[in-house]
Amino acid sequence: MLKQYLEVKAQCPDKILFFRLGDFYEMFNDDALTASRELDLTLTGRGVGNKERVPMCGVPFHSADTYIERLVHKGYKVAICEQMEDPKTVKGIVKRKIIKVITPGTITLENAVASKKNNYISCVCARDTSIAVALMDVTTGECLWSLCNAGAMDDVLFDIFSVYEPSELIYAHMDEYMDAVQAYLRSRLAQCAVTPFAADDAADYEAVAVRYFGAEAVEEAKGAAACIGMLLTYVGEVMQSDIGHINSLERIDNERRLVIDAASLRHLEITQNVRDGGRKGTLLSILDKTKTAMGGRLLRKWLEAPLVHMADITMRQDAVEEILSHEIMRQDLADTMDRIYDFERILTRIETGTASPKDLVALRESLAAIPQLRHILEQAGSELLQRLCGRIQTHDDMYDLLCRSIKDDPGLVIRNGGVIRDGYSAELDEIRSIAANSKAYLKELEEQEKEKTGIKMKIGYTKVFGYYFEISHANTKPIPDYYVRKQTLVNAERYITPALKEFEVKVLTSQERMLELEYQLFGQLRRDIQGHIREMQQTARAIARVDCLYSLACAAHDNHYIRPGLNTKQAVQIKDGRHPIIEKFLKDELFVPNDVTLNHSSHEILVITGPNMAGKSTYMRQVAVLVLMAQTGSFIPAREASICPVDRIFTRIGASDDILSGQSTFMVEMKEVSYILSHATERSLLVLDEIGRGTSTFDGMSIARAVIEYCLKHIHALTLFATHYHELTDMADTSEKIKNYTVAVKERGKNIKFLRRIIPGGADRSYGLHVARLAGLPESLLKRADVILSELESQGAVATPAPAAKKESRPPADSLFTDPVLERLLSVDVSSMTPIEAISFLYSLQKEAKEGSGMN
Repeated sequence: MLKQYLEVKAQCPDKILFFRLGDFYEMFNDDALTASRELDLTLTGRGVGNKERVPMCGVPFHSADTYIERLVHKGYKVAICEQMEDPKTVKGIVKRKIIKVITPGTITLENAVASKKNNYISCVCARDTSIAVALMDVTTGECLWSLCNAGAMDDVLFDIFSVYEPSELIYAHMDEYMDAVQAYLRSRLAQCAVTPFAADDAADYEAVAVRYFGAEAVEEAKGAAACIGMLLTYVGEVMQSDIGHINSLERIDNERRLVIDAASLRHLEITQNVRDGGRKGTLLSILDKTKTAMGGRLLRKWLEAPLVHMADITMRQDAVEEILSHEIMRQDLADTMDRIYDFERILTRIETGTASPKDLVALRESLAAIPQLRHILEQAGSELLQRLCGRIQTHDDMYDLLCRSIKDDPGLVIRNGGVIRDGYSAELDEIRSIAANSKAYLKELEEQEKEKTGIKMKIGYTKVFGYYFEISHANTKPIPDYYVRKQTLVNAERYITPALKEFEVKVLTSQERMLELEYQLFGQLRRDIQGHIREMQQTARAIARVDCLYSLACAAHDNHYIRPGLNTKQAVQIKDGRHPIIEKFLKDELFVPNDVTLNHSSHEILVITGPNMAGKSTYMRQVAVLVLMAQTGSFIPAREASICPVDRIFTRIGASDDILSGQSTFMVEMKEVSYILSHATERSLLVLDEIGRGTSTFDGMSIARAVIEYCLKHIHALTLFATHYHELTDMADTSEKIKNYTVAVKERGKNIKFLRRIIPGGADRSYGLHVARLAGLPESLLKRADVILSELESQGAVATPAPAAKKESRPPADSLFTDPVLERLLSVDVSSMTPIEAISFLYSLQKEAKEGSGMN
């Protein structure tokens, strides 16, 4: 046996081999050491002669899926070696064979991958200076592709990896580029399993792609066709099953979608938060009200790749508005889609032969809900909902087949039986009847023979002779010819008949035959469904779109969002906009809304100044997130909005050391800025936060000013630029396209309160010590810092502040009042004060004015 194991293991040296021995999958040698460590299994040994013992561990075959899933999630590949013969009927070693390999990118086990997230396997291959990339989710049957220049790997290929997060990567002809790819994966996607693909120069991989997707679709993907074919070949070889369900081929089309690079997705927390990469505290968590796993996966893709064409956005908005404005329709959709399972992935398991009885029940229940869903959508007036209704088929023949064939509450495992409904198969019904009613059948057969022959007899059974008719010697009537003597006793003879022998065979083998026949019928049922998978996939994808539209409508209803207008003026105008994530997580205070105006005539670049913690970054993120939501087709949190779709959103917010690649905070920041400046267009939206803060003051200020000038002269993108270099506010005097904004602050002595309002004007102070006091630094430390700051300013060690931008509400230089006194005067309601309160208030103002003028 061990020799057979070693022969099989030689076929998969880089995989953990699950070797079937009876009711267990056993692992030996290094595989046993690895599995015992990763799965916390007891390590034992098996004798091989000469007192040597081979390391060994095992798992029960009926619960192997759990262990396989754990290994695969840790990045291992698992080969399943099954017994190909019945040990009961074979002498010696049973024939064994690897029936499939399970890898991180091809796992289809239920619950093995997140229900609302795709699991992609990717392939990259190079030709000349071009790199093709293909991504496939074998659980849903979709395939994506793109091309990029080898010199632009950082910009295109790595962005694709970051957005789609493949769990497995295969590569071919990547010799000179693979080091860079490996380095990126190690630093960003450490769990991604990487495997070289041994491409056969004689193989026609383009023909493989054509076989799955058709000549027309592959012609469009000409440059990536071979890469797609390699991926299909690899997946087919690994899964060792039909993968005909993979039939959707789409290009990652940057012309029809809003491009958001990986850094911007991370900064804005669209689908993953910056803390642990989870979905809590993300835009996805706010908008995801989907009822199906299919809808949840699609909504994630919508947010990662919003629309850019106004007609497409408007079509989605119309559908969302219709669902939002019809409460009964919205509730009916919720009730109906609640009954729909993830049959997109169920269809994959049916195609690959891994579907369980529970999967077919879930498919049946899903199909049962579709007629009601169609009826709801038939009442819709929006164009998109009508289109989706037309793509949803009811699949009555498949529903009828599943109703007739599968029990309402079948067994969990087909091998244990109890799955096929009574009445579906006459042969199975007969076997079940024999197994359940053998005594009654024998009594009936005995009575039939008595009546037919007129002979007194009885039926008996022994382990040696089986079933028999016993006739006493007292019988004088002739024995029929079809009675065969089996045994002679002192007082009787024992006979068998063809009917009794047939019954004996049936009853003794009924249980085994019943399980075997159920398995055959279940397999045939899966094959019958396989012929309809493409049509049902189209239905599943249409339902996913309906679910996404429903989700956006529910989010708009629950959070009081409004429909943003769209314009062609390359302008963004938002009144009382709110950050959709932060407003949901504020507990003890209300979110302060803010306006924004961006256009190419007078508000192309907004320079935003103000202290830390005042809300500058939140405001800029808010603008970017609202634009992204609008282009997804979602409604947005605002009082009023008009938005022109942008082609790209770039953000440069926060930074940290990239230790693995040896880059400092400042280098990371500069590389991100470089990327933005080389890819932004006049139709882009830029969010730049504190450019130049990672170096010396004068270096940083110089870089920040130069970046603004470059954006103004060469890019002309709509830009939000936050900075602590309040000296930059004088740039508004040099261009009418630059406007200064600041965060309103209420100052009282050495304390400040952030009002969170973005108002025109520029800050002339940094409030660093005030923020430090809010953070709780020791008072003695703060006093010392104040002394040092005064000394530095008096010595000219810091840049002399530029004059603040003029603002109508600011008092003249010779005003009798200091700023804090003025703010208190402006905010108080004099008409509601009592005389005593007024005198007390006036006294406190006088005291504060004296302190501010140094007259204490």
